[in-house]
Amino acid sequence: MKEEKVRIRVRLTEEEKEKLERNSALCGLTQSEYVRQLCRGIHPKPKPPDVFWELMEELYEAHSDLKECAKYEPSALNLCAEIEQLVLDRDEQNKS
Repeated sequence: MKEEKVRIRVRLTEEEKEKLERNSALCGLTQSEYVRQLCRGIHPKPKPPDVFWELMEELYEAHSDLKECAKYEPSALNLCAEIEQLVLDRDEQNKS
């Protein structure tokens, strides 16, 4: 069952208001959702810029191409393993 939401009012300094606006926008969240997550003990992280996802897509394509090359040059699998580790390391950093 969905809980009923209750409206609250909070007074902030101009600086605090700007920080709330900036941080919630960086995380891609509304200000309300940002505060809700903080209340639940979740510290929202900024979402990566679009260029990050473009680079990740290129990295995945390079990985796929290297796997194809591995049929002819097995050492290409070493590069695949390095790419896979980079992605895993990035995911771990994102979790902490």
